[in-house]
Amino acid sequence: MSTVYLIKPLEKKSIVYHVEMYRKNPDDSISWFNIDETYRWGHGFVEGDLDCNLPWEGDTVAYARTDCGWGCEFDDSVSIEWEFSDDITELEQQELKEAYYEGGAGWLYDGEHDWSEEDAAVHIIAPYQVDLCEDDGTVIEENIKLKSRPAASNNWPFPD
Repeated sequence: MSTVYLIKPLEKKSIVYHVEMYRKNPDDSISWFNIDETYRWGHGFVEGDLDCNLPWEGDTVAYARTDCGWGCEFDDSVSIEWEFSDDITELEQQELKEAYYEGGAGWLYDGEHDWSEEDAAVHIIAPYQVDLCEDDGTVIEENIKLKSRPAASNNWPFPD
């Protein structure tokens, strides 16, 4: 059985679903848009064998994957911020927003459109708690102690 790190915010409105979408246009240019949707509550995961992806102690944001664990979970959307490439018209921007508001993340991945995902992540804003869990949800260790950030060194790539 594999393990995952469950990361959950300790304050409301502190979890963001971030997605970057792109489209290759007929003239070989690239159009893009980004969405940051903030939720009142939720959680995200980091694979148990990739603890190198855990935040350092004191980091203000923890980054989790959208496709790990038993699925990131979000509850009660409170705001959505959009960013568009300059070539996307106001009309197309409005159409994209309406499609997302009607279909949510399901529209991004299953909708009929020319957009592809460039990147997606869950941003969990401090304070947050990290628990080590079995992939079935059983908590192995609650509120694990995160590692301290190592001191900066000029010996890269060789540690002291």
